[in-house]
Amino acid sequence: MINGHGDEYMGELLANFSSNVWYGADNSALYKHLYSQMHSIERYPDTEASSLKQLLAENNQVSTNQLLICNGSTEAFYLIANAFSGSASLIVTPTFSEYTDACRMYNHSVRHTDCKNLNTDIETLKPNLIWICNPNNPDGNCFEATAIKQLLTNYPHSIFVIDQAYIHFTQREICVVNELQNYPNLIIVQSLTKRYAIPGLRLGYLMASETIVSQMNQFRMPWTVNSLAIEAGKYILENGNDGFQLHNWLCECEILRNEINAFDCFNIVPSQTPYFLVKLNKGKASDLKAFLLSHKILVRQATNFEGLEGEYIRVCTLSKEKNDLLIKKLNQWNRSITQS
Repeated sequence: MINGHGDEYMGELLANFSSNVWYGADNSALYKHLYSQMHSIERYPDTEASSLKQLLAENNQVSTNQLLICNGSTEAFYLIANAFSGSASLIVTPTFSEYTDACRMYNHSVRHTDCKNLNTDIETLKPNLIWICNPNNPDGNCFEATAIKQLLTNYPHSIFVIDQAYIHFTQREICVVNELQNYPNLIIVQSLTKRYAIPGLRLGYLMASETIVSQMNQFRMPWTVNSLAIEAGKYILENGNDGFQLHNWLCECEILRNEINAFDCFNIVPSQTPYFLVKLNKGKASDLKAFLLSHKILVRQATNFEGLEGEYIRVCTLSKEKNDLLIKKLNQWNRSITQS
């Protein structure tokens, strides 16, 4: 695999900037609820996760036949790749490696492009599937909903897979769920794990036309979503506001980006989300990661994302106290690297 998710390190940490998950989630009530539902593991889960599917369908204003619940977004990617096995896929980079991994597992011919060359490459390559992460991981770039709609209109013979796992992390108008009725060439992949800080429960879903969802169902293994994940999803959807404050998070991110950008050896890549890329003008990302980890701070080494050239780390904004700790250690690194 090209890259992982960023938080595989299992040691003790003072601050984990590596994982794109809402840092302020208070899941104590959710934990209490799941404890009360532990008896559910004595039986097999509903293979369709019907009760959760109904809530998600209502929340997204689609029919239950247009929605498929998955074991995280990643299962959705592999289901799509399997259902369209042997297709030509065009992937907009730099981005999450699982699109490429899934496509190659199911014998797709895979080509990569970027935002600037996307239209030209679609017209030249005429791919069956086009994969777009929106907001994008790792750089936080966003396609506006109007731009996605234009692509769907201009290229009706290509299926667009739009991964909206980080849709809650931007104030840009990017949601295209309301376009499902208008465009049979649209597949939307969504996640509950980033916004609600439950990545260990693996809970995602895809939405598309009834025809495409029916096709996906032919390749889906039974019982991929466990009982506690189903209960967690239902609890989250039924219990309203949990204190998520995107505006404040983005403000803290802006402060952090400006402070990092002030150092000689770093340049910030513009982002519309609380996570962003930092390019190193000197030194290696692997050395910087090791230096920070020696101080119990974890960042995501990002040099191996497809489509990135140079040395990068990815940072997801945390609390002011932890952000200040990162700045302190980056300052030490900056002084040492500029003097060498």
